[in-house]
Amino acid sequence: MIDRLDAAEALAYRDMFAAAPAALARSLGLEARETAGATLLLAPGIPTPQFNRVVGLGNLRAPSESELDAVAEAYRGAGVKSWWVQVSPGPHSESLVSRLAAHGFAPPARRAWAKMSRAPDRPSPVSARAEVRVPKRGEETALAEALCAAFEMPAAWAPWLAALAGRPGWRAAAAFLDGEAVGGGFVHLQGESAWLGVGGVRPAARGRHVHRALMTLRIGLAIDAGCTEIVTETGEPVGDEPSPSLRNMRACGFSQAYSRLNYSAPT
Repeated sequence: MIDRLDAAEALAYRDMFAAAPAALARSLGLEARETAGATLLLAPGIPTPQFNRVVGLGNLRAPSESELDAVAEAYRGAGVKSWWVQVSPGPHSESLVSRLAAHGFAPPARRAWAKMSRAPDRPSPVSARAEVRVPKRGEETALAEALCAAFEMPAAWAPWLAALAGRPGWRAAAAFLDGEAVGGGFVHLQGESAWLGVGGVRPAARGRHVHRALMTLRIGLAIDAGCTEIVTETGEPVGDEPSPSLRNMRACGFSQAYSRLNYSAPT
């Protein structure tokens, strides 16, 4: 189960990287590799572990020392300065953590992510003070610009997110307030599984249940496509910080399947 949920996320990110316009992909150095049964996400032009991390390492078997070296060399060779190995619980996780520590890896401030899943039952309707719906043709750019603002991403990345809206296997949701796009999100359809991600709302439009309504709509899109398992993830709170994303996931019927530990590579 753990490998299946991690694999759904990795597949979505690989296809997300593949959707980037060629010039932008080159400038950001976007690349996804398969090494030691794991997915390596590399984006030296995006200096955050969100896009520079290893998913699935050690899930099915313990990696060899040469494979660990190959993983590290991939990031060094790409010029990535900050990256994570994410370790899911399993029979090989304890030994992998020990070996990572011996190589200088250490938990960052955000020590863990919550991996969430839910069954294909219809969520309760959400009353949001915005119009939440599937975007119409021609609204992809407005949706992408809203998401760039929500995540404080450069506006030049909007064509990347807009490309997802019309890409096979992807479905988009958008929120409009007084005719302006204020948020959105995506679902990646993978046969019986669906992955929810890239959901956000402009700061000025938050506090109106828009994020939760966007999540509810995407869950419905996954169910309509015949998916029987819907997965997503978010960072676990640090200390007593609020976690609206985790709160909305639980309100929409997701439960936490496991915690995935983060280990930051030595600089």
